[in-house]
Formats: sequence, structure tokens, C-alpha cells
Amino acid sequence: MSDQSQAATSTTNSEGQFSWHPVYAGKSFAQVHDALAQDIARDQRSYQLAMDGAEGAEHDSLSTIVELERRWSTYQFDWAETDPQRLADRIVKFERARENRKEAMSFADYRASGALIEADEPAAPETARSLPIMQIGAAILAILIIFFIIAVLT
Repeated sequence: MSDQSQAATSTTNSEGQFSWHPVYAGKSFAQVHDALAQDIARDQRSYQLAMDGAEGAEHDSLSTIVELERRWSTYQFDWAETDPQRLADRIVKFERARENRKEAMSFADYRASGALIEADEPAAPETARSLPIMQIGAAILAILIIFFIIAVLT
């Protein structure tokens, strides 16, 4: 093999393919990303079907929901509503960090290291989502205080 083709192979392996990774060794970053995005999209559909059928078959639905939550919520709490491509980007970024470090670190350790930057997270949608939740929480708290006052006065 010529020096140029060896350099090209080396560059391809270090920049475009997993070589050390315990799960994805030998696969390209693009292959892993595409597979993850497909898995996420499939699991989002399964999650929605399980949520829709929760009244009819509680046990089966709960089992499916718990399994899917365990699989994806490590990477993003609201994975079921997240764009599959975006979540796959986040997971591949983490898996590439594991590949570069040649270390089987957990996602929690990766997050704690500060490797996930604020730019990865869209600020506007999460702020918009958290505001109604805060308002609902404040309303519930106000209702509980009113009930407490009524209970004390009677």
C-alpha cells in the first residue's frame, strides 16, 4: 500500500469510523447516526402507541414505556418529543468522545464533564415549555394554601 493510501485509510479510520468502540467498532459515524435515528423514530412511534393503548392493556403498555424510557431518557429527558436526528447527533457526539478517550464512560459522567454545551440545547423551546409548568405548579401551590387556610379556619 502506498504512503498516500495508508494516510487516507488512517484519516478515514480516525475521522469517520469507530475502531475501538465496544459496540460500534468497524462502523462509520454516519452508519451509527442513521441507525440511531431510525431506532429513535421507531421507538417514538412505539412509545406513542403504548401511551395511546395504556387504558386497554396497562401492564403491557407500562412495560413498553419503562423499557423505552430506560433506553433513551439517559440521553435526553424529553426524548419522545425530540427530533430523532438531533438526538442521534447528541448520542453520536457522546460515542465519539468515548471512542477518542478509549474509555467506557457513562453519559452522566460525560454530561458532568461539561462536554455538552448550551449550544446543543435549544433555549427557546425549553423555556417556553417550562413556563407553563411553573405556572401550573404555582397554581397548585396556591390551591393547597387555600385549602390549608380553610381547614385551619373550620
